[in-house]
This record gives sequence, C-alpha cells and structure tokens, in this order.
Amino acid sequence: MLKAPYSSDTKDISPTDDEVWGIAELAAHFEITTRAIRFYEDKGLLTPKRENGSRVFSQSDRDRMERILRAKRLGFSLEDIRAVQEVADGEVTDREELLNRKQNFEKVIKNLRRRRRDADILSKQMQALCAAIDDYAEQAPKSSVFQYAEAYEALFRKQLDEDFSPF
Repeated sequence: MLKAPYSSDTKDISPTDDEVWGIAELAAHFEITTRAIRFYEDKGLLTPKRENGSRVFSQSDRDRMERILRAKRLGFSLEDIRAVQEVADGEVTDREELLNRKQNFEKVIKNLRRRRRDADILSKQMQALCAAIDDYAEQAPKSSVFQYAEAYEALFRKQLDEDFSPF
C-alpha cells in the first residue's frame, strides 16, 4: 500500500496509539462543531469506528481530520481532499490513474509554493505598513488613524480575496 509521509502538529493532546476520542472531544480540540465532523464523515473523508453507537476517533482519525482542516484552510475542495486521501490510503492502484494524479499533485505543489512566496512578500509589506501606521498614529489625531486603518483593512481583505483563491 502506498502511504504518504504525513506529519501532525499537535496542539494540546499527547496521544498514544490506543488513545481514542469522542466526537465532542475531537470537535473541541479542533475548535469546530460536531456537525462539521459528521459532515466530513457523511462525505466519506472520515470513517470513525463505533462503540455502543457512539463515534470513536483514533489517532489516525485525528491526524486525518487535521489534514482535512489544513487543506480546507488552503482552499482545497472536498473532492481535492478525497483525491489525495484515496492515493495516500492505497485505494488507487491503476498505474495510469496514479501518474495522472501525481501530475495534478505536482501542479498543486507548484501553486502552493507560489502562494507561500506571495504570502511571505505580503507579510513583509504588511509589517512595513504596520510600522508606518504606528509612526502615523503617533502624529495624527486619533479619529483619523482609525479611519485610515479601516480603509486599509477593506483594501487588504479585497487583495487577499483576489490573491489567495485556491487555484
């Protein structure tokens, strides 16, 4: 079976291989709703075991949830996430299909690298702008500083919407 080298950045749970979590615990850890977890389960992205009718999430399920949420934050669709999971889980074995998906994954990697560079540049520009705002704030009346900040925030949000569309 083909396995992708996934890593996990844990927050406050120090899991062991046999540790399990209920749906409420998992939701609280990821700061999402139990409904969101059920949604991902309904879409086939999560497949927790059941004990006495209750969902029981393993470390593997927790890691998978973390990857799903990370991909969603980066703008991936559920279908994109499923395509990656199917390969990582060894569900795709046809050579041609694997090569096709690899080609698509390489395009995504290239796009992510470009976005990372863009984010780094934008972050530096934002830091410089924050420093300029601090300088301006020391000299300007308080009300105009807030007007300037609100106008900048609106422009920044518009720029983010344009620059960080997933594909």
